[in-house]
Amino acid sequence: MSDFKINQKDLFFILKEQLGYGKLCEFERYESLNEDTLDMLVNEAIRFAKGVVSPLNEIGEEQGVHWENNTVTCPKEFKAAFKAYGEDGWTAAVRDPEFGGQGFPTMMRIVVNDLMYGACQSFNMAPSLTHGAAHLIESFGTEEQKQTYIPKMYGGEWAGTMALTEPNAGSNLAALETMAYPEGDHYKIKGNKIFISWGDHDLADNIVHLALARIEGAPEGVRGISLFIVPKYRVDENGNPGEFNDVVCTGIEKKLGLHSSPTAALAFGSKDGCIGYLCGKANMGLAHMFQMMNAARINTGVSGMSMASAAYQHALDYTKSRVQGRDIAKRKEGSVPIIDHPDVRRMLLWMKGAVDGMRSMIYTTAFWADLAQVTPDPEEKERCSMLMEFMTPIVKAYCSDIGFKVCETAMQCLGGYGFCKDYPIEQYLRDSKIMSLYEGTNGIQSTDLMGRKMHMNEGAPYKAFLKEINDFCERNHAHPGLGSQVRFLKDVMDDLQEMAREMSARYSADPLQWASYTYPALMCFSEVIMVWRLVDMAIIAYDRAQKSGKKNDFFRGKVAQATFFTDITLPHTQARARTCTRVDREVVEMADNAF
Repeated sequence: MSDFKINQKDLFFILKEQLGYGKLCEFERYESLNEDTLDMLVNEAIRFAKGVVSPLNEIGEEQGVHWENNTVTCPKEFKAAFKAYGEDGWTAAVRDPEFGGQGFPTMMRIVVNDLMYGACQSFNMAPSLTHGAAHLIESFGTEEQKQTYIPKMYGGEWAGTMALTEPNAGSNLAALETMAYPEGDHYKIKGNKIFISWGDHDLADNIVHLALARIEGAPEGVRGISLFIVPKYRVDENGNPGEFNDVVCTGIEKKLGLHSSPTAALAFGSKDGCIGYLCGKANMGLAHMFQMMNAARINTGVSGMSMASAAYQHALDYTKSRVQGRDIAKRKEGSVPIIDHPDVRRMLLWMKGAVDGMRSMIYTTAFWADLAQVTPDPEEKERCSMLMEFMTPIVKAYCSDIGFKVCETAMQCLGGYGFCKDYPIEQYLRDSKIMSLYEGTNGIQSTDLMGRKMHMNEGAPYKAFLKEINDFCERNHAHPGLGSQVRFLKDVMDDLQEMAREMSARYSADPLQWASYTYPALMCFSEVIMVWRLVDMAIIAYDRAQKSGKKNDFFRGKVAQATFFTDITLPHTQARARTCTRVDREVVEMADNAF
């Protein structure tokens, strides 16, 4: 059975009409491609998501994963899907053809993940982590390491993970205790890792851990952390899995959701038999790992949005078919579908706008990431790079939080049935909750945004963002259909600039008060971005409808979601911005025993 639902028209509207993603094929790197080829990839990804990945959502939830004798077993269908995922090219779709990739634009990885996460979040984490680990080796490994590991990881034979977290080193990686002892051309690895997603399983012949450890004698703190390739099985002279490498799964977590994604505790070298290979430069491990961590943060936002999208589509279908209650305005006789009830319609319209806005936010960020890589214009490269820096914590935090709230609202639309396993919404709700905790909690993302991102390169990320919004408002403030929303957006953006100035002054002078309000500040910027992306889509839809002269419900829906979301969201944004600069100090001065 396939639970996956997606509105392809919404997806392609963002890619083709709003972003014009075919423009990427005008650059040298992608000159062998065209927009039709990109469209084909998206359509094939939808087919694979529906036919291969989506059935795993129910299977995994029913069967779960099992740990016994230090070994994890998964539903047999997962192994076949993981192999097909690699063999069909999905793991390496955007990577270098030299290692089995297909050379598609980098943003297509985000589009593919959107579809695959929506189909089965638990499963898609395995190939997504494998892609990230292999790409780390591709970026920083030796030529021998690349040839040894990457083709089999991209091809679906081997899997990969990132192994960061330890019992005493969660978000604070400076406290990391795993050690690496030099021994010839390799290192002996000793330590323990926890919360390792897909840290052990039976989907692949080998699992290649990209692990952080401290080389003996290295400096304390983050400056002494290095990155190591640590396979579960050592690779023999023929390039095949050989001797067990003393990486032992000591247990898996029992979790609220993601029941078919094993979250493992791993012991490295408990019998002094674990070897690892330095990947990249010594003591630069955290800097190297940030490539995978930043991608994982974006993908955490993708996950929240994707499950929200699926939940909304299920709620929409249900409300059209569920007949209950009378029409409050007596427009119809007898009982009516519950989509006729205004409160249900309110929830549906908010979810529609939230999902479309988040998807546009994410795809736009991915588009900038590609432009930063391929454009020969140094100013454009810098602009897109800085926008990426600004957007990463916002995508991660906002889309994970609002994704969960969309799932909750979808459940509300179904009433009591939404709370039952008859429908997959309760699973989406449980599975999506972890996204606000993954890859640095959302509070950490807010301090990154309002601290480092606001001040790096003399505020370049923030300045790039301001220019995008202000230029948009300048171009469209007199638009005949959306002008009032654009002008409202500009007014709120002016308020946020004042808020940002005040918080920047507190950043050094009063860091406790500053840190008390970084999360609501992140939400303010996130909501402005959502309105910007929705109004941008609405302007395109409005203009298309005006040119055609025909009634088009799809275009009307784009306009309605933008005007509704803008008018119910920005007043809250303004009020929240005022709270960020309040002078009262309850948060920082109340005694611990007064809580």
